[in-house]
Amino acid sequence: MASFSSLLQSTNPHPPSVLQPSHAHQSLSLPSPNLHSLSFPAPLSSRSSSLQTSHSRRIDIIKATATQMPSVVPKSSTGGKIKVGINGFGRIGRLVLRIATFRDDIEVVAVNDPFIDSKYMAYMLKYDSTHGPFKGTIKVVDESTLEINGKHLKVTSQRDPATIPWGDFGADYVVESSGVFTTLDTASAHKKGGAKKVVISAPSADAPMFVVGVNETTYKPNMDIVSNASCTTNCLAPLAKVVHEEFGIVEGLMTTVHATTATQKTVDGPSMKDWRGGRGAAQNIIPSSTGAAKAVGKVLPELNGKLTGMAFRVPTANVSVVDLTCRLEKSASYEDVKAAIKYASEGPMQGILGYTDEDVVSNDFVGDSRSSIFDAKAGIGLSASFVKLVSWYDNEWGYRSTNPSPALPHASLPSPSSPTPLQVPSLKLQSTLFGSAVNGQSSTSLQLGSLMHIAFNPLKLLPPKHPLLFQSQAQVGRQELESMAYMLKYDSTHGLFKGTIKVVDESTLEINGKQIKVTSQRDPAAIPWGDFGADYVVESSGVFTTLDKASAHKKGGAKKVVISAPSADAPMFVVGVNETTYKPNMDIVSNASCTTNCLAPLAKVVHEEFGIVEGLMTTVHATTATQKTVDGPSMKDWRGGRGASQNIIPSSTGAAKAVGKVLPELNGKLTGMAFRVPTANVSVVDLTCRLEKKASYEDVKAAIKYASEGPLQGILGYTDEDVVSNDFVGDSRSSIFDAKAGIGLSASFVKLVSWYDNEWGYSNRVLDLIEHMALVAAASH
Repeated sequence: MASFSSLLQSTNPHPPSVLQPSHAHQSLSLPSPNLHSLSFPAPLSSRSSSLQTSHSRRIDIIKATATQMPSVVPKSSTGGKIKVGINGFGRIGRLVLRIATFRDDIEVVAVNDPFIDSKYMAYMLKYDSTHGPFKGTIKVVDESTLEINGKHLKVTSQRDPATIPWGDFGADYVVESSGVFTTLDTASAHKKGGAKKVVISAPSADAPMFVVGVNETTYKPNMDIVSNASCTTNCLAPLAKVVHEEFGIVEGLMTTVHATTATQKTVDGPSMKDWRGGRGAAQNIIPSSTGAAKAVGKVLPELNGKLTGMAFRVPTANVSVVDLTCRLEKSASYEDVKAAIKYASEGPMQGILGYTDEDVVSNDFVGDSRSSIFDAKAGIGLSASFVKLVSWYDNEWGYRSTNPSPALPHASLPSPSSPTPLQVPSLKLQSTLFGSAVNGQSSTSLQLGSLMHIAFNPLKLLPPKHPLLFQSQAQVGRQELESMAYMLKYDSTHGLFKGTIKVVDESTLEINGKQIKVTSQRDPAAIPWGDFGADYVVESSGVFTTLDKASAHKKGGAKKVVISAPSADAPMFVVGVNETTYKPNMDIVSNASCTTNCLAPLAKVVHEEFGIVEGLMTTVHATTATQKTVDGPSMKDWRGGRGASQNIIPSSTGAAKAVGKVLPELNGKLTGMAFRVPTANVSVVDLTCRLEKKASYEDVKAAIKYASEGPLQGILGYTDEDVVSNDFVGDSRSSIFDAKAGIGLSASFVKLVSWYDNEWGYSNRVLDLIEHMALVAAASH
């Protein structure tokens, strides 16, 4: 493996150009593929991999965006153009036509759609919100004819595919892209109209399934109706093929973070077959079932039963990403895996499988015709046999470009009803920085407005006889008090503040009748916490997150400091997991991150019941305050500088590793990454782990449900309903396990999904931790 680079240089000093995302608008001059050719560059002589003898074809990359016209793909050696008809002029049908227009080996001669006339068809082809205006000419000749780039194309509007006269139009091949006729029986109706072959641009229950670059060489001439699988299978299968042939896949669980599709709702609406699917696409992260991973077993039989997965639909217009966590048969470092994929992308699978090691985000792949572009920087190798692999795909353009030619323990906090022998003193709580935590290293976004809102309402876990009294101190910098009052009163996510707010003078706010002093010190050592009677300080600026820096608050009279972010050296606590290990002499502590607060209770239950051998986590995380509204500078995190509302953005996170700090028995067994997506609040953890004890998914669900109703009630939740992200806005629990979304592939390999309000839930835990510290202090006296 380590010799790949030298081998490539010695055998191929001038490797073919592969389009990388950073070169998205450079012109390409690549040799044209022969649709029926199975020839490849000479394999590396010292290479023992089966990739040497792979029958995957090389495909040229076809890009078409609003700023670039694709070059024409020269004619194949089949002796003439392939005449194609399209049934269904939705996203698939339109893009197939666009792409075919610039292929000199394929001519679309007719389009059928019963709901679109020729004028509207021309409009829909000309303008595309994702891929930009059509770069050719379109003319409506009459109600049954379009002229595209000087060539006539017939238009019909038949509901019954058997009545479409494909034969009269000379259409030998039909792309069935209506989404309706997806079985052998229903798709065969096209043959009655004269079609010879039908390609279903969707998964099929019974038609032979092909993924170009993976198994298209198994196509036989007598197969008249075939399926091109799904866009996600087209992304996953080439990646799985390379990894399996090189290292062997024992088992794997996939998540696709998928862009919005045409079947989703703009606002909540009826969806009888898929309740979650009826929820507003622009507002939510929506779990969804998918057969894409299982379908890999149809095109790669050796992987049948070894892969399955699920999807999260997120509000981006186009481009999705596959996240595959798998166990390998052969030991291999992550570098080995990357090298094998890179080799394949530059050789036998060029044009199908791509490779990038740049800081890319989803929009960088709009218009990329490759089926799968492996993101070397986003993946993770936890051990020599447990890896997370990330690969991008334009679920529209890439998929349409590869349509094949067939010819071709217990919580320590008291419960509300439990008496407590401790006399809890009133707490004087202070906080630094009014606004959102600024923390480039964590996903925490603690809004002090939310914190104050919680502070002046009874805590659910607090005995009624011992109310907490709060004062709050905010370091506001240049913000005026009127602005602070406004920010507290109005919140775009959590709604109006349900109390009273009054500006008393230039240094005082009155909230629910209680006066709160306001200062504007930049140096925490200069804040007179002692003068205000502040015993506890919430350090939520995101700046003073180490013991040394946070200790500055003690110079102003603070007794204890809670850092509302991960810390490099402060003791870290997650309420419900390890807060009982807190000692009275610990003056500065960290409340970890919102993601660690979600993952740790879940991991605690699963590990105590079944044992976690190793686990890889992905959090699909809502937008945070550190992100950019449009592309902007971000020197420390290049991807983080990309426009938040437009992209799925991979990000590093220490949240999973941090579980090892609060649960030492899991130290080194967990790690993970994040995808930032354009939702305002609520995130979700996706943990794929290998268990020590054999257990069914039902066993795992039962253990989590028991914990949620007993020792971890109020911290860990459980739901078996069809929920989406917005259903958890304002949920004070740290982690709400989604029983319907997870998967058990085998008796020791599971995917677990859990939600969290990364603002409100986390803010509750900050106050819970302070309460616990006060209880310990009272007990020690």
